[in-house]
Amino acid sequence: MRVYKIIAVVCAICAFLALGTSAFAKDDAEKGAKKAPAAEKAAKKGAGKKADAKKGAAKKAEAKKEADDEDDKDAEAEKAQEEAEAKVEGKDAKKPKGEDAKKPEGEAAQKSEKKEEEKPAAEDEKKEEPPAEGPATEDAKPAEEVKPSIALPPAVKKFDKLWEDACQYRAADIRFHGRMRKLLEMAKTVDAFTAQDNETTENLAKLANDLVEEYNRIKGEKWLMDARMKVRGVEARARTYREDAVKKINIAVERRAREEAEKRAAEEKAAAAAAAAEKLKEQIADEQAKAQEEFDGLVRDLKRIDWDRCTRQLTRLKDGMKTREGKDAVEVQLQKVKFMQGMQKHFIKHANKFVFKDRRSQVLAIVMKTDDKSLTIQKARYEKGKPVPDKETRVEWDRFYGLKEKVYLNYMNQFINELVMKGRERTKIGPKEWSEHMLGAALTLHYLYGEEKGVDKFIPVLVQKAVKEFGPCRKWAAKCFPDVELPDAEDAVE
Repeated sequence: MRVYKIIAVVCAICAFLALGTSAFAKDDAEKGAKKAPAAEKAAKKGAGKKADAKKGAAKKAEAKKEADDEDDKDAEAEKAQEEAEAKVEGKDAKKPKGEDAKKPEGEAAQKSEKKEEEKPAAEDEKKEEPPAEGPATEDAKPAEEVKPSIALPPAVKKFDKLWEDACQYRAADIRFHGRMRKLLEMAKTVDAFTAQDNETTENLAKLANDLVEEYNRIKGEKWLMDARMKVRGVEARARTYREDAVKKINIAVERRAREEAEKRAAEEKAAAAAAAAEKLKEQIADEQAKAQEEFDGLVRDLKRIDWDRCTRQLTRLKDGMKTREGKDAVEVQLQKVKFMQGMQKHFIKHANKFVFKDRRSQVLAIVMKTDDKSLTIQKARYEKGKPVPDKETRVEWDRFYGLKEKVYLNYMNQFINELVMKGRERTKIGPKEWSEHMLGAALTLHYLYGEEKGVDKFIPVLVQKAVKEFGPCRKWAAKCFPDVELPDAEDAVE
C-alpha cells in the first residue's frame, strides 16, 4: 500500500509539472514548489522505513548506475532541445564531439548555459567570410563604400528595443518548454515500475527527488529569471507606449480638428471680409456717383449764383453719407462751390474802377460800384475820338454770369484774365488765395460757360498755371479736374 501511495505522489508531481509548462505561470509554479518538498519528505520517510540495511549498498549502487544512465539521456535530450532552439533562433545546431556530448548536467552544464545566454545573438550569427580565391587583379572591382547608417527616430528605437526584448522572452519560453518536456519524459519512466518491493519504492523516491530538484534548478536559472523580468518590462512598456500612442493620436486628432476649425473660421472670415469689401466697394461707388449727380443737378443754382443753396444741399448730402469715401466725394463738390464763390467775392472786392476794353484797347465801360447782389457799369461813348461817360447800368450778378448778353461774357473773360490770372500784383493777394481763384475761374468756365467755343482749351491753362506756381493746390486740382495733366510744381512761397 505504501508503494501505491508513493506512486500516487509521483504521478501527482508529474501531473503538476505537465500543467506548469509555461515559464510565466507564476502562481502555479510557486504552489508546485511548495508541494515538492512535502512529497520529497514523504517519499524519504517511506523509503527509510522499508529500506533493508544489508541490501542498501547494492541497491544504491544500482540506483547510481541508473541515475548515470538517466543523466546521459538528459544530456542527449538537452542537446536535442538546444538544436531545436538554435533552429528557432536562426542558428546552426552544433554537432557534439567525443565525450563532450556525454557530459551530464551539473555545474559545467549550467556554466555553459549561462555563457550561451550572455553571448549576444549577433555573435552567434556572425560567420567569417572565406578569403577570395586567386590573386587580386587590376580589373577587380573595388569594394563598395559603406553607406552611412540612418538615425532612427526615438519612437522607432523604443519599439525596436521592445521587439528585441519580446523576442528574447519568446526564446526563453521555447527553451523552458523544451526543458519541461524533458522532465515529462523522465516522469513517464514511472510506467516501468510495476513491482511492489522496497527497491521499486526507493527508485520511485529517487525519481521524485530528481524531478523536483531539476524543476527547482530550472526555475532558479538566470536566463529564466531574466526572461521573467523582461516580460514584466515588456508588458509595462507596451502599456506605456500604447497609452502614449493613444494620447499622441488624440492630441494629433484634436490639433487637426482645431486647425481645420481655425482654417474654416479663417476662410469664413476671409469670405465675409471679401463680401464686406465688395459691398463697401459698391457702396462707395454708389455714394461717389450720388455726390457727382447731386452737384450736376445744382448747375441751375450755380448759374443763378445761389452759392448758399448749393452749399446747404451738399452739406445735407454729406451728413447722410455712410462711408469716408462718400463724404470725401461730397467734400470735393463743396470745395468746387467754395472756389467759385471765392472768385466772385474777389471780383466784388477788386473790380471797382475796372475798365473794360475792346481788342483795339478802346474803353468800352467802367465798373463804378460793386456789392453782393450786383455791379454798376458805366458805358463809354466816343466824341472826336475820345471816350465820354454814358449812362450807368446796374447789372445783377446772375445776369452778368448769364449767357443772354454776349457782352457780359467778354467782360467775364477780362475779369478772369486781369483780376485773377494776371492780377496778383494788382490785387496784392498771396499764392494760396490766388491758386484758389484760379481753380474757381476754371470751374466757372467749365460749369457755366462750357458750351462756348474755345473755353475747353482755356480751362487746362488756368489749372496747370495754378499748380506750377503753387504746388499745394495740386491736391484739389487733381480732384476737381481729374482729366487735366498736371505739371511739376514750383511751390511758390506766399
